[in-house]
Amino acid sequence: MTAAQPSTKEWITTSPTVLDGKPRVKNTRIGVHFLATQIVEDESDPDTVASQYGIPSEAVQAAVDYYYNHPEKMAAIDRRRAALFEDAEQHPTIPTTPEELADLASGARSTSD
Repeated sequence: MTAAQPSTKEWITTSPTVLDGKPRVKNTRIGVHFLATQIVEDESDPDTVASQYGIPSEAVQAAVDYYYNHPEKMAAIDRRRAALFEDAEQHPTIPTTPEELADLASGARSTSD
């Protein structure tokens, strides 16, 4: 990391109780993997992504830096996501949308639906 790059320690944190312990931008629930893949894979502009989520551009750059500097952690997140998608395809009753998850959490939907 060069002196011009933001410190990931300044912008990135983890907590076992937030986002299942995945790295995220401090004081948010915005995951590093989520942000970085928008820049790396979707080729979105970092300033546009920062504006879209109401965070500083430096935080987005720190997320991208973290993404590249921790390939094992990012690969583990990719594997977990792939396994969750596979489970959802094999078991269509598993709630996957925000609405379905909210219904389940509020008790409006039984697990036998």
